[in-house]
Amino acid sequence: MNNTFSFNRFKDLLLKDGKMYIRNYGTNLIVFCCLNAIFWVFNLLFGSSSVQGFRFGMLCTWTALAMMMVPEKAYGKANLSREGVGFAMLPASSLEKFVSMFIYCAIVTPVVVFFGGYLVDALLSLFPFGGFEKPIHLYTINEVVRMIDNSEGVVQSSNMELSFGDVFPVGVIRTSLYVGIIQWAAIFMLGNMVFKKHKAGKTFASYLGISYVLSTIFGLAFTSSNSRLKQWLENMDSVSEEEMIQIAHNGMICGMVVGLIITAVLLYFTYRKIKTQKY
Repeated sequence: MNNTFSFNRFKDLLLKDGKMYIRNYGTNLIVFCCLNAIFWVFNLLFGSSSVQGFRFGMLCTWTALAMMMVPEKAYGKANLSREGVGFAMLPASSLEKFVSMFIYCAIVTPVVVFFGGYLVDALLSLFPFGGFEKPIHLYTINEVVRMIDNSEGVVQSSNMELSFGDVFPVGVIRTSLYVGIIQWAAIFMLGNMVFKKHKAGKTFASYLGISYVLSTIFGLAFTSSNSRLKQWLENMDSVSEEEMIQIAHNGMICGMVVGLIITAVLLYFTYRKIKTQKY
């Protein structure tokens, strides 16, 4: 049964995991959905709109934090020698367990937290007080960029100033966001199956450490004295606006492809860990 997939059996597992998910993580979901109300209360009490620009960025932050915590909260016992026996004895194959875990960690959690948080934010924006001008979905892509990093919604390069929406089309941004969400979930799903204690914290620390090492290596390679990238950066003044947009677009596409490959590898090893886990 280790490699089989039965829809009837999977349906029962999905319902069972759903009950466990709500029991172990339901309260956390409600809290994360309501966290943006902090900005509304701050505006109401102090009459300041300075936190207005943080709304979208913090909504994304709450979603990321929820995804960090959910594997440990919902499936934290899956790789423990004694407590994990119940997970091992579930009448389901390893593939079914993996798919169910993926659905709740990578799909249900971000959807519930992001859109639940958006709903709370939208309801608060209906009040004539509190400082929320309008619901988040009514902002343009350039306004969203300003809400995230407090910039002017433009990408500056040398003597050019390009609209963020022109450089990165909405469709490409959405696809990149979806890839990033799944990759983020895959990181903590694997960490949950590897570490025994403090799973989210250790996974995040490992992520930071690996990211630092890789960024240092690539940075040194790209900025070496004979690097083509360094030569190209020194001659950016000669790059036209159309070429700059195409370079940025291609760079994001390449990033998504690399992200998909990394995500597939992480998910594969998570599945293998579930399949080969010893109790």
